[in-house]
Amino acid sequence: MRISFLLPLLFSSAILHAQSISGNLNTGSAMGALGFGNVDIYRGDKLVASVLTDRYGNFNVRLDTGLYRCEVSYDGYVTSTHTVHVKADEKVDFAVAKEKGAPAGKPRTTESRVMADAAMHERAAMRHSAAPPTDLPGTFGHATPPRVARGVLTAGEVNDFAKWTQWTDLSEKALSGLRDLWGIAPNGRHTLDLQTRNGLPIADAVVRLLRKDGTLLYEARTDNTGKAELWSMLDHQAEAESGQLRIEVTHGGRTHRIDRAQPFTQAVNRLVLDMPCGPSDLVDVAFVVDATGSMQDEIDFLKAEMNDIIYRSKRIGDQLNFRFANVFYRDVGAGEEYTTRSMDFTRVLSTAVNFISEQKADGGGDEPEAVEVALDSAINDLSWSTEARARVLFLVLDAGPHINWGVKQRMQQLARQAAAKGIRIVPVAASGTEKSTEYLMRALALGTNGTYTFLTDHSGVGLPHLEPTTDRYEVESLNDLLVRVLKSFTYMPDCQQQLPELELAYPDSMVAVPIAAHPVDTTATGPDGGVGGTTAMPTSINWSYYPNPTTGLLNITADADIAELYVTDLSGKVLQLVKGLKAGETRQVDLSAYATGIYLVRCPVGGNWLSGKVVVQRG
Repeated sequence: MRISFLLPLLFSSAILHAQSISGNLNTGSAMGALGFGNVDIYRGDKLVASVLTDRYGNFNVRLDTGLYRCEVSYDGYVTSTHTVHVKADEKVDFAVAKEKGAPAGKPRTTESRVMADAAMHERAAMRHSAAPPTDLPGTFGHATPPRVARGVLTAGEVNDFAKWTQWTDLSEKALSGLRDLWGIAPNGRHTLDLQTRNGLPIADAVVRLLRKDGTLLYEARTDNTGKAELWSMLDHQAEAESGQLRIEVTHGGRTHRIDRAQPFTQAVNRLVLDMPCGPSDLVDVAFVVDATGSMQDEIDFLKAEMNDIIYRSKRIGDQLNFRFANVFYRDVGAGEEYTTRSMDFTRVLSTAVNFISEQKADGGGDEPEAVEVALDSAINDLSWSTEARARVLFLVLDAGPHINWGVKQRMQQLARQAAAKGIRIVPVAASGTEKSTEYLMRALALGTNGTYTFLTDHSGVGLPHLEPTTDRYEVESLNDLLVRVLKSFTYMPDCQQQLPELELAYPDSMVAVPIAAHPVDTTATGPDGGVGGTTAMPTSINWSYYPNPTTGLLNITADADIAELYVTDLSGKVLQLVKGLKAGETRQVDLSAYATGIYLVRCPVGGNWLSGKVVVQRG
């Protein structure tokens, strides 16, 4: 099937400034450009912009006329401060000096360090491997490894919030034995949608699900879309809650209550507060990485990918203030060099990337690793921001923790602690992952409002990768996927209802697909477990929607029968189902209860999803 999108999205609501500061960050020598360095711009004591240089050390920041203080930082170099008076487009290059005692020589960007490491591995393999195994499926011979560069690893995503009905069915049937094995099963889902009176989402509010007598069942924080996910049960052995539950929301020093909380199967709980606009610009990103011997391939590529992932994600807005942390882990026991090795949060990306570049995979031996120790270190020992727009923990691993009663109880406790702090866990399952680990990781993602991602065989890197238990998924490069996840977790409208341009490849008015000789699979399972119709087999499908942007009402029309259309948020959570759209019919869908933001209208066609983007602007 060949899919084409009509009228690609060109809309941008970013507020442009008339002037800018641009330049280059370097060491003062011709070959000394410092890629992915930090350039922070202050007006008085207020941080007004924070950008990263590109791989060649270049940067550009659009600003209003005025006097600014520019602070530039790079790992191993002295932070320097410069005053710039912006009258027009100002060009300023910044040269920094090495810190006292830092190694001499030419600066090495992360990419050059990774390439040097890859060349070293290749030379060592050629010396020690007379007949490398090059014929194994999904592997590469040690003498001819693929080029370690951005965009090589391939990956997919299963967002169980987008397939909620299917997940509950899988956890009861196909994955029920694994549910019993781990004893963790998010159930009794309650969703809260929190907005201001003019329809802006409220992020990072503390939300608690309680029994009528005040007993706390679950605690979470609202995300960048204003939603919080709560669970009346996380322990599979716990008895189902039968009494009436309530939700308490604490924000801005005040507490608000919903006395009759509705489970997700009945409704989304909505609360509107009379609060001033002012979302936090802080974003915390932590990488927790299995560093046992089987993970060397993934660590090498993570070194190459991380710059690109963070650089592209940070382009959501100059105001976003990213911080980065790392936890590498192995196993507990004799023979291991360490159990965990951590680097606390820093705003200097090059410091975090260089820390990763220094790590090597070794040790392990048995399959289970110290996952719970690493998560404990990351969730409870790293200095997460007390106020933030988003806190994201990428857990990169190929094996689960040891299975015993104490570890299983600890994993449940860690999911609760992460959710209470607003830390969204995004597992990245590497080669060698088994079904039991897949289930546990998907349960952790659900319990913390995250999503499950996994590497695939399409790149040819590493050992074979596990196919997830799901109906369908899309294959994309790992860095594209993680950038998309970070964008969906961090974007927010500003106080003027303006949304950042996220460079999303979705059309904004019409979606078209020529079917040709391929029949439409109208029995495909939808993202929320729904089932399509069984009659129409058109030669093409065209559906359009308007107005876009909309303040709430959206008209959808199609030239063929469509059994089901889904309205989701940008992360894929299903919000509304439109059934039985007939050819030539115009159906009006009400989005007026949704906060200002970006939403998707999605339709399953064959083995693909067709998606269009809708902007809701309230106020």
